[in-house]
Amino acid sequence: MKHPEFIKQTSYVIQRAYNFSNNGRKHGLTELAQDINADGLKRRDIFEFGIRLASDGIDSEYIDKVLSNMIISEQNETVKRLQTIQKEAVLRIQEGINPWMVLNSLFSLLTEDEKKEVKSIIKDESLNDFFTMY
Repeated sequence: MKHPEFIKQTSYVIQRAYNFSNNGRKHGLTELAQDINADGLKRRDIFEFGIRLASDGIDSEYIDKVLSNMIISEQNETVKRLQTIQKEAVLRIQEGINPWMVLNSLFSLLTEDEKKEVKSIIKDESLNDFFTMY
């Protein structure tokens, strides 16, 4: 995976994580199952697969172990970084923490330049206040 695709995919994951975090806090984790991307689940996408486990009430330690094992098998380092961000998103969403704290956790995994690039792609006005912190 090349850098532009990494930034695009990371932006997508961060936006989805923010939305899922909001919805999970408002409606409960079980409600997130209806928003899982079926194609992503079939491909065993880390985010979709992890959200599926979380929405089924699976313990966070088990989810962490399964997703970590899936990431270990990845050979491409850029994909591995993206998958690590996806795993972090799942675990923070499962915790039920404030959506801004989910974003803070995900942004902590990016370089300063990557943060700027992601912010330029995400056009969600509800995130403007968060982005001013970075």
